[in-house]
Amino acid sequence: MSRNVFISLTAALLPLSFAWGAAASSDVPPPADTDGPSCDVRVARQGGSLVLEGLVFTPAPASGSYELEISQGGYAGGSDIRQGGDFEVAPGEDGSLGIVSLPARGAYAATLIVHWHDGAPDCTRHVGTGRRL
Repeated sequence: MSRNVFISLTAALLPLSFAWGAAASSDVPPPADTDGPSCDVRVARQGGSLVLEGLVFTPAPASGSYELEISQGGYAGGSDIRQGGDFEVAPGEDGSLGIVSLPARGAYAATLIVHWHDGAPDCTRHVGTGRRL
């Protein structure tokens, strides 16, 4: 590949790599798909760990219950973590539903299911690199 083509290709792809990197490491939750409540699982690297946090977003006061299930597997074995309970979120605030720290090695899968008490449709999010099971 000639040097000019390589430089042109690098210049064209560089903005895309910055955009992908910013989206992958962003702590800002994605915008909600609707005006109603929504949920997500945030994944962040901190040192040698992955930190997963279940989140709810709502423009109005909301309450409900949640289930956060995480599986991780690697060379030394695996683990399953399950958290759940009731929550309340004040108007316009984001609510944390639980935080789990995992070693950054190996595959993981996380599922967050939120049941809203006001009758809104359940919210489900899946993230991960694979299933341990």
